[in-house]
Amino acid sequence: MSQTTDEKNEKIDRNLSGVATTLAGVFVAIAGVSTAFGFSQSSLLTAVNNDTLRFLGVAALALLAIGMSIWSLFQGADPTGNRRQSLMLGVGVFFYLGALLLAITGVAEYATGNGRPNVRSLSVVPGSPYKVSFEVHADGVQGSTMVIVEAEAFEGERPTDEGVLYRTILHADDGGDIDQKVEFVMEKGKATRLTVRAFPDHENKDGATCESSSSPHKLGCATVILPASTAAKHS
Repeated sequence: MSQTTDEKNEKIDRNLSGVATTLAGVFVAIAGVSTAFGFSQSSLLTAVNNDTLRFLGVAALALLAIGMSIWSLFQGADPTGNRRQSLMLGVGVFFYLGALLLAITGVAEYATGNGRPNVRSLSVVPGSPYKVSFEVHADGVQGSTMVIVEAEAFEGERPTDEGVLYRTILHADDGGDIDQKVEFVMEKGKATRLTVRAFPDHENKDGATCESSSSPHKLGCATVILPASTAAKHS
């Protein structure tokens, strides 16, 4: 039995509504991207949030895809309504794919070395000499990338004559991770501040006080004012 024109239009409308429902789940689809790369949803958010423009782009495109899909559902089941709905869903698919592309590239960059090294648990214990300890951690480091760690003493914001007190070069393990605990001793001298910086090779290491306005994006930094006679700790 052949379908009537109204039945065909209703079938087309149902199919288009199914597409609209798929587009409305764009955030679920983006979350699925992280699973494909072995990331949790929190890791996906971290990867996207590392780039503010990417985050805004993904959110804007996803919301536009949802908006077009919802708007298309209010079109009629007649031929004119189906044409309008098809046009709206075509635009929605464009926004949908754009959001997925931005999310995928964000996760891929994060997985291949977009994360920066972190300096944690910086501790200075006064004495003769001072005892310094800290930890360096990094995820997603490329195999060809070296992470340079330097501890430098400052008098105010000027490096002291002693220069760099400690320097090491770290390579990631097979999983792209770096996890190193460092301990060394130093004489205080004229120093009033100790700053530890971890940065990929060929990157800028500026940031004596670790303030965000003066520290490069890929610089891991921790600093502490050197105590006179009591222990100081920075985490």
